[in-house]
Parts: sequence; C-alpha cells; structure tokens
Amino acid sequence: MKCFSKFLCVIAFTPILGCNEGTTGGPGVGDPKLNKSVTGRADDTFNLSVPLVQTSVQQGNQTEGIIGINRAKNFDSDVTLEFKNLPAGVTIQPERPIIKHGDSDSKILLIANDSAAKGEFKIQVTGHPKQGADAKIEFRIAVTDQDSFSLNMPLLSTSLKQGESELVSIKVNRDKAFMQDITLSLIDLPTGVTTEPVSIVNRSGESKTEFKLVAAKDASLGRFAVKLNGHPTTGADASKEFNFVVSKDE
Repeated sequence: MKCFSKFLCVIAFTPILGCNEGTTGGPGVGDPKLNKSVTGRADDTFNLSVPLVQTSVQQGNQTEGIIGINRAKNFDSDVTLEFKNLPAGVTIQPERPIIKHGDSDSKILLIANDSAAKGEFKIQVTGHPKQGADAKIEFRIAVTDQDSFSLNMPLLSTSLKQGESELVSIKVNRDKAFMQDITLSLIDLPTGVTTEPVSIVNRSGESKTEFKLVAAKDASLGRFAVKLNGHPTTGADASKEFNFVVSKDE
C-alpha cells in the first residue's frame, strides 16, 4: 500500500513524456549510409518529446514545463530550442533554452500574464542541433481563468460623526483554490478620514475583514464615494465603490 501511494504521487507530479509524432533532426536525417536502429531511426539523429498531457497555466500565473530529447546512436550534440505560435500574453523563460549533450531534457517556465488569451493552443517547438536538420514537435498548452476573488460592500452607507469611528465589515468571496492574502486600501479618502489599521489585510481563508473608519474632529463633511481596492499577492486587483457619510458632531 505504501509503494502504491508513492507510485500515485509520482504520476500526479512528474510529467510523462511522449513522442507525439514530431519530426526527426540531426546530421543523420536522409543519409542512406547510416545504420538504422530497431525503431527505424538512423544513427546520429534525435527527436524531441513533450508531455503526453497538455500543460495548463492560469492567467497571472506560471508553471513549469519540460521538453525531452531522444537521442539515436552517435548523436551527442547540444540542441537549442525555439518556440513559435505562443498565444497572446504567454511567454517562455528562458527564451532559447539549450539541452546540453548528455542531458535528457530541458525545464522551462511557462508564464501567462493577467490578460493572456484563454483556450487550448499548440506551440511549435524546434530543436536546432549544431549540425544537421532541425527536429520539430507540437507542445500542447491550456490557458485558463485565474483563481480570483471579489469584494462585497455593506448594504447601507457607513455613517460617522466628526471625532468618532465606525466599524466596517467587508466580505471577500474567494474561488475555491484562491488562497492568497489580500491587502485592502481606501483610495482618495477625504481630509481627516483614516482607517485603523492603516494596512488592512484579509488573510488566506478569511471570508471577511473588519476595520475602523475614523473621522478627526475637523474631518471634511459630506457624502463620499471612494474606491476600495483589493490587491492580491499575484494577479489582478479587484475594486468596489465604498460609500460613507461624515456629519457634524453636534
């Protein structure tokens, strides 16, 4: 049972590489003089391999990918990788990784910005050896919605008098997998109005955050609508309009 659990863990976290019908590269491509192995590949050639299951990345996040190499007899050259047909908003680091001679793969970082195009895509991966033909293969990726959150304001406007404070409760709705801390801030508060604490943080797993809205004795009077901004550790901000009234202390 213990061994079975470890096996399952490997399957879940280690990419399984396959050929996926890429083209063959290397000096031996098309050379009738070179011997062929039992697999039908000529000596001094290579093929690239990619995960059998498409690699997924969320908008505003990054994930690791892997490009493997299958070397035929006598092929020990470095191979430089090049990526084409990347969807909008998606980049790969390093841009041109090298699979060194003796190595069996190269790890890459797939990075999607907050507005990256969503959907399933086929990236063309080309392997350039020092000599001979290039090898090509399709690397399948999926870009999905990022885990997100939203803010819920109090149903009624918050009212306070000069020289007083009021407790404010903000509800935070989180996607199931969204576990980041969120820093809340009120933008462009009127003169004499502050918050306690100054830095308001909704911690991972919390469904609401409370803070005090404080009006100084000489705080500006009136009805105000300011922006409440929620800033996660990574990804896009969320914001809502926050309404409150400051009245005179009679």
